[in-house]
Amino acid sequence: MNKKKEISKSQIFYLVILILSLMIMISSITIAYFSMVASQENDDTKLYTGSLIINFIDGKVINNPTLIPRYEPTSISDVNNVYVNEFEVESTGTLDQNIDIYMEVISNEFTNNTIKYKLFDNDGNEVSTGYVNGTGNIKIANSKYLEHEKKQKYTVMFWIQENEEDQNAEKGKNLKITLNVEAIQTMDLEFLV
Repeated sequence: MNKKKEISKSQIFYLVILILSLMIMISSITIAYFSMVASQENDDTKLYTGSLIINFIDGKVINNPTLIPRYEPTSISDVNNVYVNEFEVESTGTLDQNIDIYMEVISNEFTNNTIKYKLFDNDGNEVSTGYVNGTGNIKIANSKYLEHEKKQKYTVMFWIQENEEDQNAEKGKNLKITLNVEAIQTMDLEFLV
């Protein structure tokens, strides 16, 4: 008793639909895989960082400099009777920086409008000047641009401003300042293209 199985037309139709569905599914997975691999070769997943190195060449703390009254220095090389402190800021990351430089006046026994400062950049250009009055933070540089992988050297000078009067009362007074640098990282969108 041999029973012959008959295949109906509907079964053939469903078999063809199943084979076509499997072929479409396999080709879709293959296209999706190669598209993903091709898009990863464009390196869309880069990480950008901003990092600063601050080299306090003459130290971070300015503590009791010996100062003699004088008129304001006219250049970075005019260092007679001034206290000079040099430091360097380096951007070591992949982002550019806008830096602010502060003096934190911890103690200041001098009379107001006695101690002056002047900040110069690496090229000898004056960045800022002013008086060191009281205590607290004094911003001496505002949003100075520093490109990634570049350095900028700064020189800050302090002196007793000559006022044509007897300034002997300022002898023996103390001044203590720390230098601080803050940065905001920036990214040039053209750099990403």
